[in-house]
Amino acid sequence: MDRLRLLLAAVLLPAALLGAAGDGHPAGHGTGLSAVRYAVAPGSRFRIDGTSTAGAWSCAASEVAGAADVPEGGAAVTAEVTVSLGSFDCGVARMNRDFRDALGAAAHPTIRFALDRAELLATEERPGAWVPVRAIGRLRLAGVERTVAIAAEGRRLGDGRVRLRGTHPMRMTTFGVTPPSGMLGLVRARDAVVVAFDLTAATR
Repeated sequence: MDRLRLLLAAVLLPAALLGAAGDGHPAGHGTGLSAVRYAVAPGSRFRIDGTSTAGAWSCAASEVAGAADVPEGGAAVTAEVTVSLGSFDCGVARMNRDFRDALGAAAHPTIRFALDRAELLATEERPGAWVPVRAIGRLRLAGVERTVAIAAEGRRLGDGRVRLRGTHPMRMTTFGVTPPSGMLGLVRARDAVVVAFDLTAATR
């Protein structure tokens, strides 16, 4: 079970990290397998950083949710993470509006990541040590879904908690998103962005 709990660190991604949350349960929930359920804990952070013709910008989300089931007996872990687009704060009200409009928040209010598989890239050298992990899954943003591979590092914190942190570079146009602009087009965001996340999950 310790190995499976380490694998869990690779699935709590937004990542973005992270369409609609559906019924809030990851795929495979309710299959009758005995499993430990983890949920994203308060204080988890998710951020999108980028640059524009006016300089660097950063938008942070305050609503990150997700859950994972870790079955006994070595069955596959199932998980998904969602981030509310309405909770992003870029520090300026006008930019908040432009950011949400560009990502189609009215029609697609969440970013969603659903895990397909997770891999440990090294062994845990000692209890609580950071371990590199890789998660492959489906990222849905602005109504478009793409398969992505996300590298991060995870660790066990004790008391049934795990932590995952990392960054993931991507381009908005990959998901059909036109980089937002402001001031009548005088300020325009660049296509390339970096998703940064620092998530904690705990057993329910």
